[in-house]
Amino acid sequence: MKRNQRQPLQLYVRESETSDRHASWLELFFDLVFVVAIAELAHFLHDHLDWGGIASFAVLFVPVWWLWIDFSYYADQFDVERGFYRLVMLGVMFGMIVLALTISEALQGGSAEFASIYAALRLVIVSLYFQAWRLVPQSRELTKRYMLSFAIALVLWLISIALPPPIRFVLWGVALLIEISNGPITYATIRSVPVQVSHMDERFGLFVIIVLGEAIVAVASGVSDIQWQWQETLTAISGFIAAVSFWWLYFECAETSVINWALRSNQKSALLRSFVYGYGHVFVFAGIVASGVGIQSAIEGVEAGLSIEARAVLCGGMALFLLGLTAVQWAAPRSLPQQILTGRTAAVIACVLLIVLGGWLAPAAILGLLVLILLGLIQVESIFARITGQTDSPD
Repeated sequence: MKRNQRQPLQLYVRESETSDRHASWLELFFDLVFVVAIAELAHFLHDHLDWGGIASFAVLFVPVWWLWIDFSYYADQFDVERGFYRLVMLGVMFGMIVLALTISEALQGGSAEFASIYAALRLVIVSLYFQAWRLVPQSRELTKRYMLSFAIALVLWLISIALPPPIRFVLWGVALLIEISNGPITYATIRSVPVQVSHMDERFGLFVIIVLGEAIVAVASGVSDIQWQWQETLTAISGFIAAVSFWWLYFECAETSVINWALRSNQKSALLRSFVYGYGHVFVFAGIVASGVGIQSAIEGVEAGLSIEARAVLCGGMALFLLGLTAVQWAAPRSLPQQILTGRTAAVIACVLLIVLGGWLAPAAILGLLVLILLGLIQVESIFARITGQTDSPD
């Protein structure tokens, strides 16, 4: 990146067509703090394994994911590695820890506390975009849109604190809709897109590693008190293979240039596809976390069986992961061939059928079938990649 020591804030710009950019130590540290919030969400789902708990998990996952997106993308656009901005990011990390501690009661008696801390973090991102609007002229049109829409949403968050549920939750939904829709609308309508070199593709991949780590922790928690009978052992091994399969399916075809491709092309269609790529990751993240909780429940309930809610978390989580993964890989420059799309669709249908029909099966059998589905996809897609020569990501 070209640095002007006199300029307090600047875009990341490309020094040459071959220059590369990777996550900084601060960004890695920042991502690590979100482990706390992801772990709290997973624990909440595990302790509320009913339809209400599943709905609450989905509702709370979105704002946590969105905070990570907003601050990560700001750091992708602008240099936050020096002075004041570094201190701000460290302060946001502390705020995320505090927010994580409110998750368990966020939709109950602690909703005002959750909204207050969330609003404080939103105020930070609004202030950061105001600074970018003031100090970086070439991004002024973009940052003005972000600043105004985020400020409107912030007002709704603040108003929600003073209002009782369910009106409070309705305002949350409207505010999140404004925040999340701002990016695609802005990039589709602004006259020119600021030039920058992005590494968001890598940030997404690193966050996948974080949520996969939470899934591995869930497997470990599930086996901590088992007697290692054959069914328990088989279920635990299947759970680990499922986590490995998630990693394989995501990183075997992981792209490293989607956002830069969209920014360089300056085509609205490419920019919108990049939002499908970015936003599709919420389903990847949530699917992995839910599947990890489902695997833990399968290990713990190997003798008692799985309720339909537990099957929805386990099988539905894997279906959600596959849907998100398919959207992410479809939106990449090389996209996905029709044969793989057909196989993924069949796998999703099979996962959903196991939610309905799995009541007659033992947890070990359900998880075993899910693992066979994942391994089948890996095998078929690997063969197809060798035949077509699509084994390496494009530059």
